[in-house]
Amino acid sequence: MTGLRIVTIGLLATVQDLGRIGHLGHGITTGGALDAFSLRCANRLLGNPDDLAGIEIAIAGMTLIATCNLQLSLCGAEVTLHIDDEPQEMEQRLTVTAGSTITIGRAITGTYSYLAVKGGIDTVPVLGSRSTVVREGLGGLNGQALKAGDLLPVSNHLESATIGKKPRRRRHENIVKTSTQSDTLTLRFVAGLHYDDVTENCRQTLSVQNFTISGAANRMAIPLNGDPINTGLTKLWSEATCLGSIQIPPDGQPLVLLNDRQTMGGYPQLGVIIPPDRVRLGQARAGQRVQLEAVTLAAAEQVIWLHQHYEETHLKAISNLENSAP
Repeated sequence: MTGLRIVTIGLLATVQDLGRIGHLGHGITTGGALDAFSLRCANRLLGNPDDLAGIEIAIAGMTLIATCNLQLSLCGAEVTLHIDDEPQEMEQRLTVTAGSTITIGRAITGTYSYLAVKGGIDTVPVLGSRSTVVREGLGGLNGQALKAGDLLPVSNHLESATIGKKPRRRRHENIVKTSTQSDTLTLRFVAGLHYDDVTENCRQTLSVQNFTISGAANRMAIPLNGDPINTGLTKLWSEATCLGSIQIPPDGQPLVLLNDRQTMGGYPQLGVIIPPDRVRLGQARAGQRVQLEAVTLAAAEQVIWLHQHYEETHLKAISNLENSAP
C-alpha cells in the first residue's frame, strides 16, 4: 500500500470529508470538516470532487513522507509548508515524488488546515463517509485520530513526477484571517427550541454579554466562558440537536455544538449560530472574545445566501483556472 506515511503529529489530525449525511435519526453524528469551504478549495485545486477525503490538521501541524508520487494542496488556517526543507505557498497545486518529506508547521492564524491529495485519501468508507468521529470510532483510519507510523492510502498516485510547483493559482481570500482580526468575534444566531421559554433577562444577557472561547474547545463543542446565564429551566426532555446549536448547561456557560456533537441533548437550546459564523468560531483560538447577536430568520437567510454565493464564485474560479492550466 502506498500513500502518505505519518512521521510526527502535533495536536490532532484526522481524515475528514464533507460528513456522514442521513444517519442522525439513528444517533450517528455527521462529523466532517469543520471548515468545509477550505477542504473544498483544496480539492478543487487538484481537480478532485469536493467530497473527497483529506486530512484536517489542528493548530500544531504534522510531518509526512510521500511513499509514492502524488499531487497535493493545502488550504485553511495559515501555516508554514515545506517540501524537503524548501518553503512552499499554500493554496496551490504541488507535485511531490516518492520519498519527499512534507512538513506543515504550527498555525499562524486560525485553527484547522486541510491537506488534500489528488484522488483523495482512500480509507474505508463507513456509512458513506470517510470522516473520522473518534468518540464513536467511525471512519478515517480505524476510527481513530492519526498517529506517527500510520500509512494513509491514496487512490490515485502518479506514475512519474518531479518536485516543483504547477502554474500559480489565484489564492482565494483568506476568510480565516479576516475572521480573527477584530478584538470581538460576532456570532449571529436565530432563535432555538427554548428561546421563548426563558426569561427576558436571560435573552438579553445572552446577546449583551461578552464571552471568551474556552481552552476545552474541540470538534464536539466550543464552550464559551462568561458570567453564568440562568435560563430558569430545570427539567427538559432530551431533544434533537443541530449543528451550531447554543446549549446552556446547568453551570450557565454556553456551549456551541459542532460536527462531532451528540445527536440528542437535554440542555436548553436557545439558538443556532448561522453557518458562516459557526465556521469562523471553529477557526478561532482559545481566549478569543465573542459576542452573540440574535437575528431574524429572514436576515440569517440573506447572509447565508450571500456567503454561499461568495464561496461558489471562488470555487468556480479555482475550477476554471484548473481547467485552463497547460
